[in-house]
Amino acid sequence: METESERAAGQTTRSPVAEVGDDKRAVLTTETASDGAVRFLRALIFSGELGPNDRLPPERDLGARLGISRMTLRLALKALESTGYIVTTRGSRGGSRVADADTLLRCWNQWMRQHVDELADIFEFRTTIETRLAALAAERRTEEELAVMERIVAEERGLESWTSLFRSDIDFHRAIARAARSPRLERAMMQVRGELFLPISLDRLEDRPHQVHDSHLQIIAAIRRGDAEGASRAMAEHLRLVRTLVDRALEQAGIPRNS
Repeated sequence: METESERAAGQTTRSPVAEVGDDKRAVLTTETASDGAVRFLRALIFSGELGPNDRLPPERDLGARLGISRMTLRLALKALESTGYIVTTRGSRGGSRVADADTLLRCWNQWMRQHVDELADIFEFRTTIETRLAALAAERRTEEELAVMERIVAEERGLESWTSLFRSDIDFHRAIARAARSPRLERAMMQVRGELFLPISLDRLEDRPHQVHDSHLQIIAAIRRGDAEGASRAMAEHLRLVRTLVDRALEQAGIPRNS
């Protein structure tokens, strides 16, 4: 009889991604439920929703959110622990936490060595989505939504820790997306952010302090004016800056990059 562990490991879902071989015939790939959970949890770390040393939600909550069994979730957590992304402790006060910043930086180096050839496509997609969101926000934002963006950017100037800066950045981009009132574009933005693992020490790579902050101010200024074209240009420039900093981090890590 098949055990629960075997059933959990064998649960598969059809992936929408097709791999094309040398013979140009598309082959439909499959993904186990535990693989999907690994991808979901890793995306929370990549996007900044979970930062260094953050505790993961309880297993029962994660399992319910993902629609998977406790056994399947534990397979995913073990996979993330083996690759360094999380640390799990046992006992009454145990649980899973995101690894510390130094460990995540080592994870970043490993991830980028394997996926550096995808960066150009990720940034192209993110630029396409987020420049449109900025333009729509300039056309549709309310005074209350503008005030939220301005508050986030004003507060980020005084932040020092990577975790706080990363969360401030995601809050800022989400505020723009919500002001754009395009739920599908917002979901696409969050999806692509979950594929882009930014280095932990990104803020140390700036030529001058707060240049990312200053680029946020340029975006807000255009949104405040109702200048859709200007907001789109400012967002594109902001993302070019982020790409430059990522490329610089790759260079310091000795990881060859593609254009």
